[in-house]
Amino acid sequence: GSSQSRREQMREESRKWEYDPERDSVSKPVSVESMFSDNNIFNNNNRGGGSNTAGGSNAAGGGGGNGGGSATQGSQTAVSPSVNPIAQMAQVDLNRDQEKKKIEEAGPVADLAQAAGRRDEGGNGATDVEDAAVLSSDVVDYNKLAPSIQTAVDQYGRERVREELMETFVKEFFMQTGPGGDPGGSDNNPKASDNNSDGSDNNSGGSDNIPAELVLVMEEEDQEPTLGSLTFEEFFAEVEGGDFLASFQPEIPLWDKPPPTLTRKQKSVRSRQLSGLGPLQARTSTDPTLAGFVCSSDGVSIPAAQGYIFFDSNVMGTSGVGSGISCVWLLDFPETVPDGTVVGINVKRFASKSPATLTAFSGTQACMEQGDSKFLELHIGGQGLTSVRSVRELYAFVPVADSSIVVQFDIQFEQTEENVVDTSGFELDLTYSSMQQRPRLAEGDKGRRSLLEDEAELREDGVLSGWMTLYGSNETSFRGIESKSGLIAAMTGTEKGVFIINNQDFESLDGIQRIKMIEDGPIVISNNPRLRMPVAEIIDWLNGVDGNISSIDLSFNDLYGQIPESYCDLLERVPELDLSQNINLCGAVPTCMEVVEAAVLGGGGRIKSAFESSEMQKFALLWTGTSVGSPCDAIEREGRRPVESFDGEALPDGSLRATCSPLGYMAKLEDRGEIVFDSLSVDLQDFKATSCAWESAIGESRSSRNGSVLVLHFDDFYTSINGGHGLCNDFSSGHNFYNPLLNGPLMDELTVSVFNDTYKRGLDVFRASGSELPAPFVLDIDPSYKSVQLNLVKTATAGMSSVDLAGSMNWTIPQCGGTSLKYAFVEPISTLEDLTSFVAKYRNTVTGEVGRSIVVASCNATGNGTKIEDLSALESVTKIKGDLIVMNCPTLRSFAGAEKLLNVTDSVMVQMNGELKDVSGLSSLRAVGGSLVLIGNNKLRKLSGLENLRSIAGSLKIETMGQLVSLRGLAGLESVGNNVIIKSNPLLIEVGMVSLHHIGTSLVIRYNKVLGSFSGLEMLMQIGGSLDVQVNEKLSNFTGLENLLRVNGSFGVFTNKGLEKITQLQKLEHVAGSFLIASNPVLETVELPAIKSIGSPPPSSAPNRRKLLLKDDDDTKYPEDDVGDESSNHLFAIEFNENLRSLAIPESIERLPWNVLITRNPALSGFVPWDLLSKKNVVSAILTGNNYTGPIPTQDPDLCGSSTTIRYIDVSGNQGICGFVSEDCEYLNIEGEDTSFGEPCDGIEPPMCFKKELNSEETCTVLARKFDSKPTKLEFMFPTYRLQDEMPKNLNASIRYRFSVGTKQGEDNVQPMTEMKDYEFVDENKTSIRYTWDITDRHMSLMNGQTYFVTVNAFDITGVSVPNITSNGTTIDSSAPKVTNAKVVLEARENGDYSVKWGGFESLSGIRRYRMTLREGKNAIDEITVPGDKTSLDGVIEASKLKNGTMFTAEVIGVSKANLTSPKVLSLAVIPIPNGKKTSSSTIAGVVVGVLIACALIGGVCAYFVLRHLRRQREKAKEEDWLRRLNSSVYTFLQGTGTQAGKLSYDEASVCLTNDDSKDSDNSKDCVFIFTDIQSSTELCEQDADAY
Repeated sequence: GSSQSRREQMREESRKWEYDPERDSVSKPVSVESMFSDNNIFNNNNRGGGSNTAGGSNAAGGGGGNGGGSATQGSQTAVSPSVNPIAQMAQVDLNRDQEKKKIEEAGPVADLAQAAGRRDEGGNGATDVEDAAVLSSDVVDYNKLAPSIQTAVDQYGRERVREELMETFVKEFFMQTGPGGDPGGSDNNPKASDNNSDGSDNNSGGSDNIPAELVLVMEEEDQEPTLGSLTFEEFFAEVEGGDFLASFQPEIPLWDKPPPTLTRKQKSVRSRQLSGLGPLQARTSTDPTLAGFVCSSDGVSIPAAQGYIFFDSNVMGTSGVGSGISCVWLLDFPETVPDGTVVGINVKRFASKSPATLTAFSGTQACMEQGDSKFLELHIGGQGLTSVRSVRELYAFVPVADSSIVVQFDIQFEQTEENVVDTSGFELDLTYSSMQQRPRLAEGDKGRRSLLEDEAELREDGVLSGWMTLYGSNETSFRGIESKSGLIAAMTGTEKGVFIINNQDFESLDGIQRIKMIEDGPIVISNNPRLRMPVAEIIDWLNGVDGNISSIDLSFNDLYGQIPESYCDLLERVPELDLSQNINLCGAVPTCMEVVEAAVLGGGGRIKSAFESSEMQKFALLWTGTSVGSPCDAIEREGRRPVESFDGEALPDGSLRATCSPLGYMAKLEDRGEIVFDSLSVDLQDFKATSCAWESAIGESRSSRNGSVLVLHFDDFYTSINGGHGLCNDFSSGHNFYNPLLNGPLMDELTVSVFNDTYKRGLDVFRASGSELPAPFVLDIDPSYKSVQLNLVKTATAGMSSVDLAGSMNWTIPQCGGTSLKYAFVEPISTLEDLTSFVAKYRNTVTGEVGRSIVVASCNATGNGTKIEDLSALESVTKIKGDLIVMNCPTLRSFAGAEKLLNVTDSVMVQMNGELKDVSGLSSLRAVGGSLVLIGNNKLRKLSGLENLRSIAGSLKIETMGQLVSLRGLAGLESVGNNVIIKSNPLLIEVGMVSLHHIGTSLVIRYNKVLGSFSGLEMLMQIGGSLDVQVNEKLSNFTGLENLLRVNGSFGVFTNKGLEKITQLQKLEHVAGSFLIASNPVLETVELPAIKSIGSPPPSSAPNRRKLLLKDDDDTKYPEDDVGDESSNHLFAIEFNENLRSLAIPESIERLPWNVLITRNPALSGFVPWDLLSKKNVVSAILTGNNYTGPIPTQDPDLCGSSTTIRYIDVSGNQGICGFVSEDCEYLNIEGEDTSFGEPCDGIEPPMCFKKELNSEETCTVLARKFDSKPTKLEFMFPTYRLQDEMPKNLNASIRYRFSVGTKQGEDNVQPMTEMKDYEFVDENKTSIRYTWDITDRHMSLMNGQTYFVTVNAFDITGVSVPNITSNGTTIDSSAPKVTNAKVVLEARENGDYSVKWGGFESLSGIRRYRMTLREGKNAIDEITVPGDKTSLDGVIEASKLKNGTMFTAEVIGVSKANLTSPKVLSLAVIPIPNGKKTSSSTIAGVVVGVLIACALIGGVCAYFVLRHLRRQREKAKEEDWLRRLNSSVYTFLQGTGTQAGKLSYDEASVCLTNDDSKDSDNSKDCVFIFTDIQSSTELCEQDADAY
């Protein structure tokens, strides 16, 4: 419940214990209340009381202060000083001076502990008088404490001190005794006898490592444990009763004692309790139940025949943790577990979000590269396509060597974005047991084990206790075991599982159906290579087994057939079900796995979730090493596909199709057979490594006088050689160049190795890798050989490049193919008599055909007539159905006698015949159905006699021919179906195969010292694979390849010391794969004038649907029209060619691959080939370390537009690279260290002003209005400029313009220099440019009355610019002319003449013009515009307008030089007097009086309205002026424009907005700016500005 209730429980428990300072021990007293008296901290006045309720013995007592001490009086439970936290704290203080300060700072609890525990090793000495008084007393009394400690206790609180002392004691006692009790207490009874009356020892048996009560502190089983150790309050709150400490007795480790059964949560808690506790970790050397919880890179020994290892991220912290950790556990076994005993390792859970590896080794050495002792290797948490986050319930079986095995855990932590090591998210939980044979086995002949009667008994229900185990036996069936073992015959089930493993002869499980119960454990039937049964029968049996089956492993057998739907029922019960590495499983997947199949094999986003869940493991356990997904039609009833040997004969019954084995184990090869493995098995080794290794021990039959020959024939071949670069080796087109850019970083290679006394670690005699079918291989078995091994090994590429390539990002697991090879150990023909006899036996006398392969080797016969000096025994042979193999025949000098041989259906292999000088005997040979292999015939100088050979269906391999100078003997050869390999022929000077026009796969020319050209290959037009030219010292050019049109693989030319030019490839149009020319030190020129595409299939090729995968999440990486297309995932690279000066690739090339690398060619100069980078599909371009110069044409839309594919360019190390990146180039990331990038280019002519170019007398300047009324726009014009340099247009195609604005000429304090956008040409000839600077959107305005100057600069992409040109200034006048003091006077005469005079118009910019309008009433009868310097004008009114009483007015408007008009100003109305007849004076007087009266009335009325109008005009003008000043002042204040300093002073910002002489002026008040969102606020402001 509450914290208070927990504290009460803690207090109740503490009352039962007290501290005895003299004995330095803790005992349970009779009186508990005295302990909590006011002055007593620990009361010990009842030492002799108590009883041994927990059954503990005195073996745990004594020690400490008395140098060993004696057991406590009576039968109390005593605790030694080694587990007394008070004494331990004092010892720490005395032994480590640096810890003293920490103890003092810890408060009164530590001080009390220090005072109570400080004593000499002798036991009763004290360091000071006060402490001595305390220590000598019976009661640790407050009154007797040192004054300093008393003061501390008073300040801290006595009650709190009591509780924390007890908390410290009990917690430390628990943590240090932990599981298993007291580690160090000495017993005065050396015989460890018990003081109990019965004399029994309560400690001998040991107790469970964690009391049962502690289980209550765990979370629910399906939850993760809480981080960190349990608090003391939590501990007490969950424990029932008070006697739990007595259960922690010292545990005596027993070899044969099984470890306690702990749940995963219990293991997690124990692991956390152990973390960092040195005293408890020290017990791991004697307590095997603890050792598995401690991690150490130096190794932790676990001396137990069975146990567990647990380590997870909950015990890790970030402090002191490096980039990774390594944990090593050495499992030491007693003599009762002999070497060779299999130890079963059950990986219950292995999970990590960081890359982690779990390995197990046989013996005491843990070496990652020591493959022959490694039996388990799991990789999880990586980034590869086949990496998973967790695995469960996997088994590995490791044989004991030197009484030990080693388990190693390694993890490489990832870092967060804050560069903090992330140690979370990993867990290792495994158990192990020595698999004692049940039934027991004895050693049989040749190390084989045979059955003995077992001593174990069955339960009444027939269930065998423990598990049933059968491994390494020579048993062939379960029925056979029944007949020999009554125990097995009566057995109906087991308690802990069934293990039938590593039985090479085991063929049938018939009879195992009697096992109907597995109470709690696995069923592992694995690595029984001859166990050939329908998988449906086994699954039916498993569905009928009751109990709790934790996992099922049926891997590495020879189960066959369609997986039944009942598999899904079994999978519901047992989620971990392993059927991998049964090559003959076939057919469609069960329906319950169709979703998984679609996710994993379908690729895209779905596979990501599969990798992060258990689906990936399910996939691996079903598909790896099987034929699931392929039809079962070809599988015969007995469960294997029909297999023929290399010579066409069917393999004998019982022959195996050997596949991979569990790691550490090797499949045993028969005399002949087949080896198969698929790409999925190889690729998924990143997840769970297997042992693709096969061995043949060389027995008497293979080391006899005649010897034997190993023959390998390849039907299919695939190993991974590209790592993460591309799918299915496509990055290098399946060819292994052994180049770090094209291959690696890790490659899988199939090797053949021989072992003898000299080569104890093996000598590799054959290597093959990639996707190209190797030529056949033959090996003459030397009598010294002890074994021959075939291995699939991982090889690291030497000098791996650190270039970060734009590799594949598609999530998929492609099934790239597989390897299938036939092998046979053949007894060769070694004498002429045997050869003659063989031919006579197998030759058809009618056709002359020999129906078998002919293998001649080890011609060591002596005596006349027995030596094989020629092939005269073949004189009647016209055809060989099979191979013709002649090797290691030192007596053979020629092929004379074989002149009638026309055809060999398989291969012709002539190897290591030291005296062979002539092959002209093969003059009739026209076709070879396999390969032609010539190796190591060191006296054969030419191939004369092979001129009639027209075709080779397989490979042509000519290697290490020491005297061979020419291949002209193959002048008639027209086509080779597979590879042409010409390698290591030191005297070869010409190729000479003048008729060869087609090579099916690759052309490989390597290590030929004096070969100068390819002369003789003039007819070659197409290479179906790759062109590989390496280390030919005298090769100077590519003469001979002038007609080569297409290379359908990759192109690689490396390390040819004499190669000067590659200019002969005049017709080469397409290279479908990668292209690399590297490390040719004297190469000067590369020309490919006709090339159209590199790194992608020719346009005419059909699309490869396998490569059209789902797109990666990064939408910016690939263009929309190439979603997920892997066809261009290749490389174009020119690197490390010291003298390369010319790289001529035409601009018309259409396609390049994703990656372009032109690096470390220091003589390669000129402009960067930007035209190449803008080609379709290029994603990344690395152009470092050359001598390129000039700008980066980022204004080129082909390079920098949003529709291009390139995203990254690195030009570092090209010091001449200069210029700037266009602001439009937002998609391109450019790096340029050690360059002039970002600076103007040197030696570039700046652009020229158009007027200067015409030698015009006009100056180039900026034209702008002198006055402008618009406060948010500034318009200006300037002349255009022209480029003067001679750079290519894509490098410097246009002029850019930028401008700045300031309040003085040359300054930019208003607007800094900015590139112009969207300017317009004034005329068609584009001689002038108009641009408007608009700041409306910036919510600012130019200050009224301020003069602004515009500066313009022209520049190009090289960064070279012209001198600035500046305008004469534009003054902002945003106020209309004032008319406050304006007056207009109209005079009209009776003859129609009139005159108008005006004045008082005021404007900041001045008056540009006046517009006068003469009105008759409201009608305008005359309108005249005059310049602003005139203030009067004269005119004439038409006579028709002159009527009696007609009134005229004059209206004048002033227009400022800023084109703002003033309000109208009106004159007084005037009535002209017309001329007429004379009248009487009275009439005149009356008229005059009337007129005067009327005029007075009318004038009064008019004057009233005019004056009112004028007053309103003045008010409106005042308000408009106020608002303009308000607007200008506010924005000026906010934006800081219009002053030299860029900001206004306080006085300027606070200037009063009203006139000094106005009625509402109050200069004593500061102005307040108000911004409001009140609706129609602007309208309200205009109505009443003062109120606003």
